[in-house]
Amino acid sequence: MDYVTETTASLPERLVRNTQRLFDGQDPAHDWQHNLRVMAMCERIGREEGADMALLRLAALLHDIGRAEERRTGECHAEISARIAGEWLREEGMDSEQIMLVQKAILAHRFRKESPPTSLEEKILFDADKLDSIGAIGVARAFAYSGVIGQPIHAELPDQHTPFHEYEWKLVRIKDRLYTATARQIAEERHQFMKKFFEQWNLEIRGIR
Repeated sequence: MDYVTETTASLPERLVRNTQRLFDGQDPAHDWQHNLRVMAMCERIGREEGADMALLRLAALLHDIGRAEERRTGECHAEISARIAGEWLREEGMDSEQIMLVQKAILAHRFRKESPPTSLEEKILFDADKLDSIGAIGVARAFAYSGVIGQPIHAELPDQHTPFHEYEWKLVRIKDRLYTATARQIAEERHQFMKKFFEQWNLEIRGIR
């Protein structure tokens, strides 16, 4: 099943088009393709978990639209995204209660102790976004982002951040922080792939393999 096609076909064409424009120039770890993958995963998990799909699809589409402005201003991209989403959805004629629910899901998709996801749709968006950080995609994103910000792919200095440090400090913990049963099931295979990759990586770095 092509979840990307399914979810984009169900959304207002103008909204999808305007959203895609805001991803021009984004780094490869947070670009339009990342957004599409999160949308597809929300579609898959949402159907399995019985979510309000209309609400979830909008939140997934709009969850990262503030990233370009975050780079310019330093303001949290989730807060920017929620604000822009509110403006756009009002223009689409959506009622204020539904807009608020979409905004809440967007605000809760980041790792933040003060604003954890509570509704099913918030949890699914959180999980879908985090699943894109692990597995084969997660490994590729870690290395791509390191290149964008000028980090080495390997370093002996313990205070030099590398993709392996990102794995060791953050990515390895993600599977245990997911909320939905569907996401946790998906995470198991992705986690094992990622673990095996970095085990091989450390052997190759030392010339053992």
